[in-house]
Amino acid sequence: MIERYANRKKFLNKKSYINRRLNHDVIENKTAYIPCKVSGIQDIISKYSVKECESLDAEFIAFITDFIEYVPPEYPVVLEIIGPKFSPEEKRIITDTVTGELDYMLGKTEKFILHKRRMFFGMILGTIVSGFLLGIVKLYASDVPIEFFYVLFWLFADAFVRYIFIDNIDYKEEKIRVGRLASMKVEFKEDE
Repeated sequence: MIERYANRKKFLNKKSYINRRLNHDVIENKTAYIPCKVSGIQDIISKYSVKECESLDAEFIAFITDFIEYVPPEYPVVLEIIGPKFSPEEKRIITDTVTGELDYMLGKTEKFILHKRRMFFGMILGTIVSGFLLGIVKLYASDVPIEFFYVLFWLFADAFVRYIFIDNIDYKEEKIRVGRLASMKVEFKEDE
């Protein structure tokens, strides 16, 4: 019984030392390298793609986006594709597809953030209008149930405050993450 609790305490107190690990494995000359081993172009380009309109494989995108979560945001990122010798045409296709797909991802993120920002301005307007209505009802219409106006005011105010203190920070971090991906350079290294 005591051993069980000792193990739990040991696991609870375990430290990761992720920065030291990243500096050793990934970061070189103030640049973060994402090493990605592939057996061929089919590991990168989706099998559903058509020529001249290629897209990335979903598993490949997931690998990159998961990996970048651990890299501190101050480092630029280089995708290091380790695999067979690619022809110049294959290198161009891979590079164009990676940059194009990540540009689309950045555009999608920007569109989402713009939508949330517009909703935020709606919440500001809703908070002001409902606060104004609440004040009018309190002053002039004492026989009207005031709870509805309180609920309306706090609904808008809650969304307004949540955006300012929580969501806006998350949106900025997501924009930085996706912006780093869209700015990522692609390098090729032959498998040894």
